[in-house]
Formats: sequence, C-alpha cells, structure tokens
Amino acid sequence: MEVSGKKLRNYCKPCEQLKTSTFSDGFCSQCAEEMCQRCFDTHKQFKLNRGHILVQSVEAKSKCKETPTFDNCTKHLNEEIKFFCPEHDQVGCGDCMVISHKTCKVKYILEHIDGYKDSKEFKKLKKDIEKYDGEAKAMLGRIRSNKDHVKDVNKKFAFEVNSFRDELIAHFTKLSDAMLKYGDDIMAADVEKIENLEKQNKGLVDETNDMKETLQSEADQPYKLFLSSLSYRQNLHLVRDQLERIKANNTIETNDFMPDCNLEKLMKTCKQLGVLHKPNESGAGLKEKTVKSNRATPMTKDQCSQTNQVTKDQCSQTNQSFLDRQLVCKNLIIDGDLISCAKTAKGDFGLLIDKQTLSTGDSFEIEIVSIGRNGGIAIGVVPDDYPNNRLPGLGYDSYGYHSDGKVFEGRKSGEKIGDAWKVGDRIKCTVNL
Repeated sequence: MEVSGKKLRNYCKPCEQLKTSTFSDGFCSQCAEEMCQRCFDTHKQFKLNRGHILVQSVEAKSKCKETPTFDNCTKHLNEEIKFFCPEHDQVGCGDCMVISHKTCKVKYILEHIDGYKDSKEFKKLKKDIEKYDGEAKAMLGRIRSNKDHVKDVNKKFAFEVNSFRDELIAHFTKLSDAMLKYGDDIMAADVEKIENLEKQNKGLVDETNDMKETLQSEADQPYKLFLSSLSYRQNLHLVRDQLERIKANNTIETNDFMPDCNLEKLMKTCKQLGVLHKPNESGAGLKEKTVKSNRATPMTKDQCSQTNQVTKDQCSQTNQSFLDRQLVCKNLIIDGDLISCAKTAKGDFGLLIDKQTLSTGDSFEIEIVSIGRNGGIAIGVVPDDYPNNRLPGLGYDSYGYHSDGKVFEGRKSGEKIGDAWKVGDRIKCTVNL
C-alpha cells in the first residue's frame, strides 16, 4: 500500500454505510471511494481487490472523480456494479463476481471504458444492431403481407367451398327437376287417359239413357217396341264390350319415390363436405412405381361407372396409410385408408402392392365399404416377379381370397369356402410359411 501526501479529512464511505463517521485515510483509485485504513484492509482481503491501492494523490482522486457514477446492483442493494465477466458477458458487483464467477477472469469496468466508443468490438455491435434492425423491419413487412394474405387465402377457400356447394345444389336441383318432370309426365298421361275414358263412358251413359226413353215411349206400340228391342239387344253387346275395355283401362300408375340407394348411403356416411388440401405437403398425390413386393393388398376389379366412392370414415384405421406404403398403384384412388376404383376402360382392374415384406405371423385385413353391381375384390400374397395384370391366386406361387367366396392357390380354378362378400364384411389374411 502506498500512502503519500497529507491525508484528506474526508469521511470513509464504507463506514458511512454502517451509519458511523470515520475520517478517511486515503482514496482507492480503482473503486473511486474514500476509505479508512481499517476498511481498506478489509477491502483488500477479497481476491478481486488485492491489487487495489490506497492513495492520497489529488490528481488520482480528481481523475477518479471524472469516472461515471456506478449503478447499484439489483441483487446486492448496498453494492455497486463495477465488474464484468468477459466469458459470460455479465456485469455485477464484487459479491456477484465472487459468488457466480469465482472461476472466471473477472475484469474491472473502469479499466475498459476509455476508448471503448472507437473500439472494433463496439463498431461490430453497432453494425450487428443495424443488420438485425433491418432484418426485423423486413420481417415485419413480410408478416404484415402474410396478415393480408391470410384473408385472401380464406376468401379463396370460402369461394371454393361455396362454389362446390352451389355446384352440388345445382346438380341435385337438376336431378330433382328431372325426377319431378318424370312424375308430371306420368300424371299428364294418366289425366289424358282418364279424360278419354270419362268421355267414352259418358257416351255409353247417353246411349243407354236413349234406349230407356225409347222403350218407355213405345210401350203402347208393340210393333215398334219389338223392332227397337231387337236393335238394342245387339247394341248392348257392344256396350258391354266397351264397358269391359273401359274397366280394364280405368287404372292409374302409382308412383312411390325411392331414393337412390347410393345417394342415401352417402348422406348417412358422409361426415364433411371435403378435406383441407395443402399442396406443399409431401404425399399429396399418387406416383406410379414399378417396384414389386411380396405383399399385395387389396386388389379391386370393377366396372368403375358402377363403383361408389365413399368416405374414409367408413374404413378401419391402421397405423400407416396405404399411400405411404404402396409400391405399385394402378387404376386406384387412395385417400388415407380408403381405396376405390378409378375411371378406367371396361375390363381393367385396380392393383395395390404393399412394399412391406410379410413373414410368419404377419397379417392384414380390409373392410368392404362398397362393392358395386359387378365389382370384385381380391386380397392375397404374391412373389416378387408377379405380373401387374393378374389377381392374386391366379398366378404361380400366389394365394388369393376373392369376393365370390373362393380361395385360389396358383391356378384359375378356386375352392368355395364361404359366401360372397358384402358391404360391412372384414376380411383378414394371416401368413403362415
């Protein structure tokens, strides 16, 4: 410790904090604080303060007085922030450094503030601030643009939903109008028919009335009465025959409306108008592949104009969709766990080959949600080189179970083991090698 010159009669700052008045014995240039000898000795016991010097130089003191006022530490209210840790970029008082950074190379703030404004570190900091400020402003612009775009996307989405709804309404209105017109045409034909019968029958009534009046008027004229009777006897045969024809034709066509079973079923099973399609997501469409696997399920054959496409809510849920697993997909539409026939020429059939290889104990199953009028479905297992145009079980070394209730084992003739499949049936295949 170096003490030079006459002691200044100032008061010790640490003692003032303890509510006592003690004259200062010197000035700690590093801490810029008046201290008595006892407080300074205690001050130097800390590791961070061992290099501090107590001076009485007026120049040193005046230089220290030019330093900025220290901020108080938020954790230790009686201490001031005088140190920083370069390793963690944290500042604090002496207590903070001793407690949290005792293994770090702590530095004194006042030793680094001179010329900091012109340092490369500060210039880099300003440059980075400008950079990220520009990026933040640009991002703000993009965010606000997306904010407006969100409304445009929803507007387009609403337009498509409403357009599809209007299209459905227009289509079903057209169908209902056609059905109503068919009923009106039947009614018009029946009305015309009944009116003609009414006219014919009225003629017969008029004719029989004339006969009755004539016979009554000729009651006292035996000769004329006899001639009229002979004539009316022949006419009555014609009246009788005409009445029989009128009676046979006096029927109308009863029209009871029977809803289309496919539409009725669709209304009961359809849970939503459509699905949300995200074009930027993977797996949004089907890709044709030619790789084979030794697992095929299921294969669908149908005259596709008769095939009904139903919702995937009717299908049982599995761990992985067919779209993710398929290796070969021909003439099929895949929607999650739903497989339906695509529009193809008559005689074509749909094929799905799974890329997972089966071993003993593995199994898979399907549920029939629609089979169509002339449709057929088959599931089974096939070898790697199995043709893509043949149902499982019809070719060499393959096994298939078909919807006609027959099992095929590598040949075109099958063994009947059950009834034909119907909607709601679940068919399971378990492998035992």
